[in-house]
Amino acid sequence: MSWLAFRQHRGRMIGMGLIFVLWGGLSGMELYAPVLSGLSAMLFPYIPLVFGVFLGAPIVSREYERGTHQFAWTQSVSRSQWFLWQVVVALSLALATTAYISTLVEFVTPEFTLKVDSDMYTLTGSVPYAWAVFAVATGLLWSAITRRTTVAMAAAFFGVAASQFIAEGMRNRSEAVSHWTAADIWILQSAEAGILLAVAAVLGLAAWWLTARRDPA
Repeated sequence: MSWLAFRQHRGRMIGMGLIFVLWGGLSGMELYAPVLSGLSAMLFPYIPLVFGVFLGAPIVSREYERGTHQFAWTQSVSRSQWFLWQVVVALSLALATTAYISTLVEFVTPEFTLKVDSDMYTLTGSVPYAWAVFAVATGLLWSAITRRTTVAMAAAFFGVAASQFIAEGMRNRSEAVSHWTAADIWILQSAEAGILLAVAAVLGLAAWWLTARRDPA
């Protein structure tokens, strides 16, 4: 089952590999062209959108559109097992890509002041990983609801983008929080990551229920 899940995700693995290469090139350009400093950090908020659209959204809907769900779910592997492996592979790709990008950005930005409203806020600590999980879960739920890949992709894009917009507004809402020092910001980061993971768990359970319990026809 794990082999099948990896095989079905091979296109997405190639896509994440391209991101590895492109981000590596961008980071190299930042090192040798100071005028571009901070560009990779500024572009990072778009990465969770990629996870939601290309890793989460196609998981269930792709099976319905191809008609392969009837075969995949009538074998010895249950729908729950199939769902679990698909999610594990998607999350692994998202988290590995996040770790790579976060490490690169911190490497090319050795000296930075961590502030609530800075680009580095979403690239340090547990926050980037929580956003990666949340984005995949958002795409996954829409995939299970709509059963249409294009619709799920669009819904995942706007869902993650809206969530990022709301989160940024809430971070900057308090004047006191905006003046927190780097030593205190981990409190806010931990709270944000905890909320994102909790919501992601609910979205994931809902997607599992819709996949494993709903009529597959």
